[in-house]
This record gives sequence, structure tokens and C-alpha cells, in this order.
Amino acid sequence: MSKKQSNSSLTGQFRGTSKSLADLIGEQQGSFGKLAAEAAKREQLTGHIRAQLEPELAAAISHCSIGEHGELIVLATLPEWAARLRFESPALLTAAREVAPACTSVKVKVVTRP
Repeated sequence: MSKKQSNSSLTGQFRGTSKSLADLIGEQQGSFGKLAAEAAKREQLTGHIRAQLEPELAAAISHCSIGEHGELIVLATLPEWAARLRFESPALLTAAREVAPACTSVKVKVVTRP
């Protein structure tokens, strides 16, 4: 079988089963749907944590998530901001527990950009 014939038989095999990206993301059970739901959850958590802080410190947060062991992971943009955020750990933990009650501790890391 030639390469062209092989490709056309593959295309024919999947014909009629293609979905739009919006459909793939909208499916909660599919990989893209789960990924989109997780991203939305992290965005909500990050927004909630930022809302508890003064604007200058809130802007220093790149991203927040909950780790496998229940820890709030806060990614800071610079080491100086990470130090300030570590100082705010008790307030960050309280805020995180409003969204994720099982949160156990706070880890602040610095985002490294290539």
C-alpha cells in the first residue's frame, strides 16, 4: 500500500468523528474537559488569594494551585516577593481554606523564566 493510500484509508476511518475544539473542551469527561476544569479551578483559587492581599503583593503572584498533599502552592514572580508572601503564609492558608477546606500548608516558590 502506498503512503497516499495509507493516509486516505486513515482519513476515511475517522471521517464523521471529528469534533470542534469547543466540543472537546466542553466535554467534562474528556481529557480536554478535565484540563479546562482544572485550569478554571486554579484561576479561581489564584483570584481568590490575590483578592486577600494588597494590590502590589497580589500582582506578584503568578499562579496558585493545590498540591497532591493539600498544600497551597503559590508561584511568585521574584524572590523578593516570595519572601513577602512567605511572611503572609497564615493569611494565605486561611484564604485558601475558604476555597479548598482540605488545604494543609503553604509553599511559596519563585517562577523561573528562561
